[in-house]
Amino acid sequence: MPSWTKTLDRLDRAYSDYSLRSYRSGFGRFANWCRSKRLPPLPATPASIARYVDDHTEALSPNTIRHRLAIIGTLHRLAGFADPTKDAEVKLAWRRARRAKPSRPRQALGLTTNLRDQLLDACSDDLMGLRDQVIVSVGFDTLCRRSELVSIAITDLSQREDGRLSVLVRRSKNDPDGAGRVAHLSTRTSELVAIWLRVVGDARGPLLRPVYRSAASPRHLQPLTVTRVLKKLALRASIADLAASISGHSLRVGAAQQLARDGVGAMTIMRVGGWKSQTTLARYIEHLDVDVWE
Repeated sequence: MPSWTKTLDRLDRAYSDYSLRSYRSGFGRFANWCRSKRLPPLPATPASIARYVDDHTEALSPNTIRHRLAIIGTLHRLAGFADPTKDAEVKLAWRRARRAKPSRPRQALGLTTNLRDQLLDACSDDLMGLRDQVIVSVGFDTLCRRSELVSIAITDLSQREDGRLSVLVRRSKNDPDGAGRVAHLSTRTSELVAIWLRVVGDARGPLLRPVYRSAASPRHLQPLTVTRVLKKLALRASIADLAASISGHSLRVGAAQQLARDGVGAMTIMRVGGWKSQTTLARYIEHLDVDVWE
């Protein structure tokens, strides 16, 4: 029987570290369940996978189950087996799970300019506060996902003729080849980044860094840190009732909503944020409060 861990090793350098951790965790949980039922995880039969779905309908969300099925299918294909998740029995189990918990996708709270400014005002006056200001400002201006934001390197910055900075966002979820996109920073954000870089004192390395004892460590932040910083600032800004709805996606959502509110066209917003589909963008701005009547 093929080792699923060795099969997963073939994904190294073909996927991001975050994706690899997700694959190892997802298939690992499926393999543990198979072991408890004395069933082989690779290759698994459609009946086993359908049973796994049925057993986890109550505990897992439909999105999580769908993600697990995608991982199971990928591992089977890499190991040279037919994809058992395409079997009609598995599809029926998935439909049962989805119908058992009908729901709309939850949208992260959009941090539009008003809320963004409240977070900026809540930043402390020390080095960590300066770093937090850069996270909020650059995240908003670039419409970056949190993984993209923490991946920005100092060498990805370039100065425009008007003195403002541009950022090369090198890789994103829908850009597996790493072609990247260029995002432009506002004058205020450019000045803030310039101050941060003078304090950091490096010409290379990650832009955003952990801060320990009034010193910035030359290491990349973890994506989860972006979420923690936003929630921390929300609590400090006395908008604690909103903190639970804030995620690492909130800056991207809020910037898209703000651009739509300001009358920027959908195609321009898609280009600025790196979206490939108007349908995806529509989900980002669907909760925008728009009053069309005078």
